[in-house]
Amino acid sequence: MRLDPFVQFQRHLNAQGKRPRTQDVYLSILARFLRVTPVPESAITVDHVYDFLIERGNELGRSASWFNVTFHAMVAWMTMRELPTQLRGLRPKPVLRQPPRWFTAEQVRRLLGAIDHRTYRLFFQVMLATGLRVSEVIALRVGDFDPERPLVRVVCGKGGDDRLVTVPETLRARLRDYWRSFRPRDTFFVRRPGCDNRPLLAATVNAVLKRAALRAGFTERISTHRLRHTFAVHSLRGGMDIVTLQRLLGHRRLESTLCYLTPDLVRPGVSVDLLEVLEVEP
Repeated sequence: MRLDPFVQFQRHLNAQGKRPRTQDVYLSILARFLRVTPVPESAITVDHVYDFLIERGNELGRSASWFNVTFHAMVAWMTMRELPTQLRGLRPKPVLRQPPRWFTAEQVRRLLGAIDHRTYRLFFQVMLATGLRVSEVIALRVGDFDPERPLVRVVCGKGGDDRLVTVPETLRARLRDYWRSFRPRDTFFVRRPGCDNRPLLAATVNAVLKRAALRAGFTERISTHRLRHTFAVHSLRGGMDIVTLQRLLGHRRLESTLCYLTPDLVRPGVSVDLLEVLEVEP
């Protein structure tokens, strides 16, 4: 019996070891593709996939990164269907690296001061004080916090890896007060404590921050990810070494963390005259 195309694709992705979040994104991309393709799923060819990627690649406002996610999702589906993956030379787009943008201390106070809702205010403080991604804070559970040590376990972060992250004492005290007030049992941050225990939505969290940015007088586009950048830059300026920062951020490659090492933080190289130090004769 032929499986539903979404069930089949999810089983395929799961067997590949794709993390749940990646599976959800790939499935949503497949759903859009099947919805706009004018033939039944069994009659789809490489040309249909090519046309879909061309349309997505030329869509206004769509970033190179998001196109690349779409590209890899479709290639994964084509591979599962045993379709050729030569897409007339179509490849992922190059992603231009931009210097990270972060908040100054004054900007942080202004931004968070514009948020009255206690849950969201603490949510953003967690991002700022730990460097967690918005998806990682949404997924936090009460049991992830170590009751004896200032640590929180990030389960299945980006790339599927678990890691331990330090929880500063100031934040730890605020999390403890929040728990005493609302007594969350499983997911730490929920939509309406005591009424709706479903996890927060990333879109809602981003919308809250954007509204706060407008109230605080920011004229540029503000995203939650800038709080993570702020944690990284201010940690380095406070004396944290780059390897420790890499582990806290959950980067697999050190070069992903090096972008936070701004020119004012780079120490001048130390030159050592080995011939003199080792007293090597001419």
